[in-house]
Amino acid sequence: MNKNLIFITTALALSLLWVGCNKSGKLARPSTFATPSGPVELKLKWPQGERIVQDMDMKVNTDIFIPGQPAPMKQEMTMGQEYGLTVLKAEADGGHEVEMEFLTARMRMVLGAKTLLDYDSAKKSPADKANPVADMFGKIVGSKIRFFLNASNEVGRMEGAEELASRLSSGSQEDQLGALKGMFSEGYLKQMMSHYRFMPSKPVKPGDTWPVQFEFPMAVVGTMLLDYDFTFQSWEKHGERNCARLEFQGTLKIKPETNSNPAGITFSNLEGTSSGVSWFDPELGITIDTSMDQDMNMVMNVPMNPNGKAGAAGPMQSITNQMKQAMTIKLVSVK
Repeated sequence: MNKNLIFITTALALSLLWVGCNKSGKLARPSTFATPSGPVELKLKWPQGERIVQDMDMKVNTDIFIPGQPAPMKQEMTMGQEYGLTVLKAEADGGHEVEMEFLTARMRMVLGAKTLLDYDSAKKSPADKANPVADMFGKIVGSKIRFFLNASNEVGRMEGAEELASRLSSGSQEDQLGALKGMFSEGYLKQMMSHYRFMPSKPVKPGDTWPVQFEFPMAVVGTMLLDYDFTFQSWEKHGERNCARLEFQGTLKIKPETNSNPAGITFSNLEGTSSGVSWFDPELGITIDTSMDQDMNMVMNVPMNPNGKAGAAGPMQSITNQMKQAMTIKLVSVK
């Protein structure tokens, strides 16, 4: 199987990022917030000078159905990254300037019984010098992106995305990394900050439900459409903090990109279901912890030409991926 297909599947999984405890800084302190009996505003707070660190872990199991093969190929991928968010400025109109810094990255991928990739930026290895993935993440870790958010926590503009894209496009041009490099696009970076838009627009109490619809571009694949229902389930102690337990479930699908990528691959279908739970701390004004499960089916149309060149003569074949994804995103520290 062409390695491009493996890494494109990985890029899809990585693009479905969500954000959401450990116990460091303010997280170690018991809440002084007393849970009210009536509605309460669940509002994000961005105190100037505050720095938070979040850690995301994801595991994806994929069955890859290839025409002519009697059994699906099985792929297992684990991925994680840690990043910091620093509030640089609070605007008078309610907006904020926030800087994101990529701190660490890790990824492991197994196809069948063969380990294709095992990398952790926190564990340097002599083999990293010959590893194109290590080279790529070496350019990402330490990079900074500046976001300018409006009063509704929407990204108005950002700085640093073009510089990151330029760094990733320099040096090694391994084709198999094209999807991974393309994943760190402006659309992807904007999506990383978009989780802050899932808060209710008015005060809520346990039992209340509100809808959330959202869309964002995914490199190569198309535009992802999310349709969720969030429910304020209950007040719940999470670690030392009094939190609102928010449960959610919904569907996801794509509007496919009509143009093929450089390998000639297009996506005709992606749909699935998603559910999970988040713990939001009203006193700190931040999500402490989030866990989510997703089941997805994806159909890729791949040129049978062995070179995988766009526009190459020859028939296409459809490869179906059935993916099960589990994700946790934890707030490591608030200072």
